[in-house]
Amino acid sequence: RGGGMWRAPRGGRRIILSILGGLRGNRGRILLNGWLIWLGDTLMNPNIILASFAARLGASPVLIGLVPALPLAGGLLPQALLVGWVARHGRKLPLYRRASAFRFAGLLLLVVVAAVLGAWPGLLLGVFLAGLFLFARSTAVASLPYWEVLAKAVPREERPGLFAAIYMGGGVLAFLAGFGVRALLGLDLPFPLGYALLFALGTLAYGAAWYVFGRVEEPEEEVAVGRTDLRLPLRRPGFRAYLTARLFLGLAGMVEPFYAAYAVRVLGKEAELGLYLALNALAFILSNALWSALARRGAKAVFLGGGVLVLATPLLALALPPGAFALVFFLQGAYLAALGIAGNTYLLNLAPPEERTATVGLANSFLGLFAFSPVLGGWVVGAWGYGALFLLSAGLAVLGLWAAQGGLRRQATVE
Repeated sequence: RGGGMWRAPRGGRRIILSILGGLRGNRGRILLNGWLIWLGDTLMNPNIILASFAARLGASPVLIGLVPALPLAGGLLPQALLVGWVARHGRKLPLYRRASAFRFAGLLLLVVVAAVLGAWPGLLLGVFLAGLFLFARSTAVASLPYWEVLAKAVPREERPGLFAAIYMGGGVLAFLAGFGVRALLGLDLPFPLGYALLFALGTLAYGAAWYVFGRVEEPEEEVAVGRTDLRLPLRRPGFRAYLTARLFLGLAGMVEPFYAAYAVRVLGKEAELGLYLALNALAFILSNALWSALARRGAKAVFLGGGVLVLATPLLALALPPGAFALVFFLQGAYLAALGIAGNTYLLNLAPPEERTATVGLANSFLGLFAFSPVLGGWVVGAWGYGALFLLSAGLAVLGLWAAQGGLRRQATVE
């Protein structure tokens, strides 16, 4: 204030310099990729933006549940079938680049149909789902090469810092983008042109992210010989416990797209979707400090903390007045951060290098089996209403907490 230059606290300076110093070479490309993916994920959030778009088109509850399930399940389920094929390639980036071109085409289809088919909502919904399916299938092919390249390009001891920098920068971008979404949806534009603009911006963010990661300098690696044995990861108790905990917590996630649908259809809060996105991202950022502290006690503590919030969120959705419903999305952002940090790092560190592709592919395919749980959630809403779905989700979260408490190993740290 007296004319001197402002100086960040010493700890803050170290974090900032670490991030800025990392914006070079492979680390810089991976960081930028992660931040742009966060931006795209916000602009085309499947549980908030895409689900509310389907709700506005008059989709049934089952179809609303299918919308976020398609990109998730389609991207996860086929991975176990692709493990051997990916492992036989010494260089994984060419596979990633080709798959990303098809992903971009699928998203571009969403932009075009949202811009030109507004007068035919039934046709628009059908082509919209087809574009999501193309995007999902291509994501399945790109996912395993992505994790293989990241694991080869980033040493094990640097991964936690890299993930923290991605989450921090990406979370800030997502928080700011939430207000942009609110402004776009608040424009006096006929439906669905506001959504078409969101899809266009999201597609540009994703396309830039995939291009940047495609420029990573991939280290050479010996090509795997022989058949990959998918049974090896299942012989490890820690891996089986991980799958069980994620199973129940994933099934509890059947409620997630229906928070936005409930806000739009029951509470009349479509104009607040941007605020919900911003709070979702803010919670992700702020909760990282808590999850980082818990991580010192191991992945089990992080899983349990996230599981408690998975349980609390649908119960609060039943009890909160309409004006406070934004708290639901705040808690959702916090527990998604916990499950993301614990799940991804736990999985990478659990697998020896020779089993890495098999472990990631098998885990993702297993979880993909339950990615269609929102379709079941839609059926529950149609038969018994939103209250029944919220209670069912809470019950499944209790089972997830029980599985994590009894099976996950405390010493499996995420540091």
